[in-house]
Amino acid sequence: MIAKKTPWKSRRERGSVVIEMALVLPLLLLIVAGIVDLGILFWEKEVLTNASREGARAGARAGASGLPRIKPEDTTTTTGNAVMAVVQNYLTKYELKNAAGTPLTLVKNTNFFYQWDLTKNPADLWVELRNIPVKMLLLPDIGKLFSGTVTNIVYLDAKTTMTAEWNNATPPVP
Repeated sequence: MIAKKTPWKSRRERGSVVIEMALVLPLLLLIVAGIVDLGILFWEKEVLTNASREGARAGARAGASGLPRIKPEDTTTTTGNAVMAVVQNYLTKYELKNAAGTPLTLVKNTNFFYQWDLTKNPADLWVELRNIPVKMLLLPDIGKLFSGTVTNIVYLDAKTTMTAEWNNATPPVP
């Protein structure tokens, strides 16, 4: 059998391929930028969740295994500041930035919340990061496309609840 040779495309056909590519390429790049932005947003959400988990773990473990006990009644000063420092260190380690592009700083009772549930024995502790502004990096300011009602700033939340590893009795001494 004789193989048929594919005829070369005419000039018109080659020109139409260029025009089609010019029309499709911006849409393709927008989709790729959206995928990358959503991936970065997912990573930032995981960093926030892990930071709240580390803070709750630090508060829940305090007093267990001979560590200095943090009393659950002390919800506003030492305990809250110590847990907030653990969370802030975690966020600083991963260089999480706010919408303005500056390092994220936690402020108690604004974007950082910490509370004990003393109705249980052992007590439950929850740590919450609320309304953390994060800016989408690659997508343009889409508010201009939708008459200013949509922005490229997303607010993320994370909350972790843990049970204290000690009860009202004196914790064990190593």
